[in-house]
Amino acid sequence: MNEIFDRLFIRIFFTIFICVLLWGYRYIHAYIYRDEKKQILKSLFLTNNPASTLHFFSRLIGIALIFSTLGFDETSGIFVSLFHFFIWGTISFALYLTSIYIVESILFYNFEFVDEVIKRKNLTYAIISFFQCVSISFLVRTVVEQSEGSLIILIMLWLFALVLFGFSSKLYTYVSVYTFNRNMLQKSLSLAYSYSGFILGITIIITTALEQEHYDITSYGFEAILRILLSLIIYPLFKAGINYVYNIRVENQVDNSGHDTDYSYGVYEGGLFLTTALLTSLIVGKISFSSIYPFF
Repeated sequence: MNEIFDRLFIRIFFTIFICVLLWGYRYIHAYIYRDEKKQILKSLFLTNNPASTLHFFSRLIGIALIFSTLGFDETSGIFVSLFHFFIWGTISFALYLTSIYIVESILFYNFEFVDEVIKRKNLTYAIISFFQCVSISFLVRTVVEQSEGSLIILIMLWLFALVLFGFSSKLYTYVSVYTFNRNMLQKSLSLAYSYSGFILGITIIITTALEQEHYDITSYGFEAILRILLSLIIYPLFKAGINYVYNIRVENQVDNSGHDTDYSYGVYEGGLFLTTALLTSLIVGKISFSSIYPFF
């Protein structure tokens, strides 16, 4: 009976500990994102602004996803496990916020949070930011799992994954009919649907490339790059195959000014990006030739 209460106490203790970290998130976030300081530190009336609600919960969902990778091993002792949880939780948390700051500085370099979310209530900006934060959390989560408790490997894999993510996100211009900056200014929800599917798709491909057995960092990085290159070969084959098999005919409703008169094309692009990425990850990550072929 005492053992049951001990386990219940430990679970409640860790619940309180996570809540304290979430409380600290408000102040850490306000320090890093100074433009959002007034918004994040005051009482939030999120229902008045759907864009602000999405933007706010995107970070919280990402934090929850990252914390879900951490565990508690009773055999190590409660204080050792608590220390391990605190250190890796803090490091993962810091890498997550830093990743968001870097990626959004690149993607939204022409846009400001205060202008788009607070003043214009731009739902397109918020949706893209939401799925990008969720994607980054999956990326950081994968890196933490693959680091296997090594801080050096964690930093190296994080930098490697961030470069892959940033480079891959730039490919959107070449695979979509939408012009990112122009459609963002027009608050085009079609851009949000299209880009969200795209960013989730490339995240699936990158995490698939990173999830593998590794014995040294050099061969691991080489294998990951080879998987990315293989994905670049398989991806267009699936994309063309889906359109051909189902005889998909979607009229492009984007006019010469860049304005989208119908959301269907954005949904089509986003759905196709995501479906193709999932199937590509199946071919790249789930087919094993054991030791017959050293790569792929």
